[in-house]
Amino acid sequence: MRFREAAESDINAIVGLMDGRNALPLEPRVRQALPHVMGRLLSSPACTLTLFEEDGPSGAQAVSFVGGLFVREPVIERYLEAPFPGLVPALLRDLLDGGQPLLTLDEIRRANAVGGLTLAVLPIPYGRWKWDDATFVELRKLAPQAFLRQVGGYRLRAIYYEVFTDEIADYLRAGGYRLLHDFSACAGSEHFGKDCRPRMLRLTPADLPPGAMSMATQMFEPPAPRLGLTPAEQRVVLRALDGASDQAVAESLGLSPETIRSNWKSIYQRLAAFVPGLVGATSAGDGATRGTERRRAAIEYLRQNMHELRPWSR
Repeated sequence: MRFREAAESDINAIVGLMDGRNALPLEPRVRQALPHVMGRLLSSPACTLTLFEEDGPSGAQAVSFVGGLFVREPVIERYLEAPFPGLVPALLRDLLDGGQPLLTLDEIRRANAVGGLTLAVLPIPYGRWKWDDATFVELRKLAPQAFLRQVGGYRLRAIYYEVFTDEIADYLRAGGYRLLHDFSACAGSEHFGKDCRPRMLRLTPADLPPGAMSMATQMFEPPAPRLGLTPAEQRVVLRALDGASDQAVAESLGLSPETIRSNWKSIYQRLAAFVPGLVGATSAGDGATRGTERRRAAIEYLRQNMHELRPWSR
């Protein structure tokens, strides 16, 4: 199993996965419009969405996904004043009705540089699997890595994570999330299935133990970026982090291979002060090997410094 950033071509697969255990409970009209709503999300800078897939007889097969939405503060303030089950479904309904509950790119830049962002999580659906099924065990192992790939380097002020099964609620609480609201009594009412037991959990910097060294610290207090990568350069690196070749990166971004090479050249120059040996002449005959090694070193550095790949305003 592996994960990668979702694309618009994955919409049908994602819609097909929104069923079973821990799937979002959606009212009929929102479920019917899901392809349209997911298209809006995937085109929004306020949405991060990762697809899990594994190889099958006919090629790569989507098995689940996880995502997050950067939400406007007034939306969260209204929710806290009058809590209700189904926060993310309500956000999708608002989008369908023409609302604007999500941040724009400029708003994300400013919040990421100063006050921090509020993230509402799109939970992992796990279909008909049981907790100890081998596939779901592997999915749980990959999920923290995928989540860090999504939001590592952003300056978060709070993560709101609503889940719909007892197992996931217990799993998150064991990881430090605090139970904010228990709506499990809603099971079996309206569009909540009889096995759908909503619980809202939240994680903030205040919930971390003093001096905690965990994945969460990389999402609440990242350093300020120093490289000044352009948005185009950030997009190239983010695709490369998922293991895509330069040819695949070019195709996914609609760019020429020459443009991708030019972006890498600029990235190496920006990284030269932090990763020795990235810039300089190569001896005859070792160009391909040297290029592969430079690319690997750059990706590894940026994987450990995800804040360099996020929107940020000085």
